[in-house]
Amino acid sequence: MAAYMKNNFAESDKELIKNCRNGDQSAFKKIFEKYWGDLYIIAYRRLPSEEEIKDILQDVFISLWKNINGISVADNLGGYLYTSLRNKIFNYYERNRVRLKATLSHSFTSVQREADVYNDINSKELREVIKSAVAEMPPKMQQIYLLSREDQLTNEEIAALLALAPQTVKNQIHQALSRLRQKIRKANLHLFLPWFYVLAC
Repeated sequence: MAAYMKNNFAESDKELIKNCRNGDQSAFKKIFEKYWGDLYIIAYRRLPSEEEIKDILQDVFISLWKNINGISVADNLGGYLYTSLRNKIFNYYERNRVRLKATLSHSFTSVQREADVYNDINSKELREVIKSAVAEMPPKMQQIYLLSREDQLTNEEIAALLALAPQTVKNQIHQALSRLRQKIRKANLHLFLPWFYVLAC
């Protein structure tokens, strides 16, 4: 899988960006080869067709090239590209006036099961609590949580994408879930905790 291929790239993201700024197109090609696979997996689970996937991924990398002199991402270029991809996907659905729920219908089993549970127990309040809790997470924790729970990447894939140790990813997910449970309890939604534990697994 592409996530595990990153270790084959000797140059760091910082070096590649520096070379890109000096006009080295081969460095940009290395960035593309390094991250395209992981980004494709995320886009595949959110977009309705191969055409949209390729168009949006192309936009992501074109945007990176156009803004290469202005971005400040240190060694976390994967996180920058992930955020860019998510924003472009949301913009795509907004432009086409498609509800966000339609996005989730192109996702995988766990997200569909989550949607079914929400519908069955009429948990609008729970969704709002979770949304609020996620919004309050530190940026890195929020990013890791979304990659894990929404985009369903493995800890190893997230670690490779964000240039982190797998244990760091695991710890961040654990802390994120702990924050969500506390938020649910404070909102007096104890009834929903059993369903949350199932969805969090």
